[in-house]
Amino acid sequence: MKRKTSIITVVVLLLATVWAATPLFGKKYIPTHDGEYHIIRIVEFSKMLTAGHIVPRWAPDMNSGYGIPIFNYHYPLPNYIGSFVRVFTKDAVYAFQGSMGIGYIFLSVAAYLWLNALFGAVPAAIGAIVAVFTPYVFVDTYIRGSIGEVWATAFLFLALYLAEKKKYVWFAAAYGLLILSHNIMAMLYTPFIFGYLYLQDKRAIRWMAGGIGLSAFFWMPALLESKYVTGLNTVNFREHFVAWYDLIIPSWGSGFSGSGGDAMSVQLGIAPILAIIAALTQKRTKLFVYLLTIFILSILFMLPISLPAWELIKPLQLVQYPWRLLSFVAPVAGYAAALFTYKSKSKWLGVLLAVLSVMLSASYARPVQYEPRNEAYYMSRPNFTQGTSSMGNSFSTIWTGWKDTPATGSATLYFPGWKAYVNGREVPVINNQGVIEVTGSATLKFTETPVRLVADIISILSIIILFICGLL
Repeated sequence: MKRKTSIITVVVLLLATVWAATPLFGKKYIPTHDGEYHIIRIVEFSKMLTAGHIVPRWAPDMNSGYGIPIFNYHYPLPNYIGSFVRVFTKDAVYAFQGSMGIGYIFLSVAAYLWLNALFGAVPAAIGAIVAVFTPYVFVDTYIRGSIGEVWATAFLFLALYLAEKKKYVWFAAAYGLLILSHNIMAMLYTPFIFGYLYLQDKRAIRWMAGGIGLSAFFWMPALLESKYVTGLNTVNFREHFVAWYDLIIPSWGSGFSGSGGDAMSVQLGIAPILAIIAALTQKRTKLFVYLLTIFILSILFMLPISLPAWELIKPLQLVQYPWRLLSFVAPVAGYAAALFTYKSKSKWLGVLLAVLSVMLSASYARPVQYEPRNEAYYMSRPNFTQGTSSMGNSFSTIWTGWKDTPATGSATLYFPGWKAYVNGREVPVINNQGVIEVTGSATLKFTETPVRLVADIISILSIIILFICGLL
């Protein structure tokens, strides 16, 4: 009977999740804030993979054909996933949307696994539904098009599950994949995970080093070579605090934050709030107190009153948008709903909470859709191909700004790692106002700098060590 109940709850969860993700697998195009950036990135990333670059760092056709080192700084995992899906879809638009849909479904499964390890099948399914139907998850999915944040949250849930099951090697791998999913979310989730493990299993903390090492090929060059580029953070966080009533009052819009009446929603969500209140009626665990503290701090740091703290704590400014802290609502509300259901005498109250969560957010899972577009639509338009896949085309090297006119001949942007060869012999690469200049007919090759090479070696060694630990 218990096994049958578990199967039914999992089926219900999957049906609800797949229903919510259905538009992402359709033929129509879903407009999002970042979607077009990601589509172009998937095309360029795929091109570099096909050319034999296992770790792409350069986008050859962007920046008006001069190329740009965008992949040296932007989280790579969504591009790997998108490039893989593109093999089957034959198109980057469908690859992007399909990858987002897969990530959303994976998020729900990972949330269920984590909560199931703590409370059992029925509470886990209810908690997972509340988590994945949190309004901000749909903001990320259907308004912002933030595929990296969706995957990062999915790997957060998976990492917590693996830590609970004491599968330390796999926990390290999941944490590493979280870092590769979205660097800013990794910065937010890392102290959260550390605090969680301190309460649940201190032994697991040391295994975080495995994830840090595994992802070194990305974060080390991104940090140590950030001095070579400008425009990595063009957002003024002071403009994106939220009003307390916007957190409470349900709203929905497709605009950017602070854009007026059509601004994107920054609501906490009625169902998540009810789930947390319901959990407060039960005997509280240390873990719930910790999660509740994270929830309260997240709210405070989204409000203008926290400005002095943001000014003082410089790393916070890298978060860019204070409302990004809404990402913590899903794990906190999911845990609260599962805890309440587990401790409640009547499980039907938990079921009612899950149903209410779906009903209140159902309209958010039905986004605006345009007529179908394909990657050719974007690759044939200069405003996309000549850009840098960043806000205001701000992304550029310290040697030159964005190139707004097409490159002539084989002109290529100068950047550390480029080498030139004539008849197999290396010749000097000259930086001529930010553009590579070589003597004679030379072949250019983009190589790893010492920093990137060391980072690659650390990642390879970490994978080997984790593999050996998994065998022991």
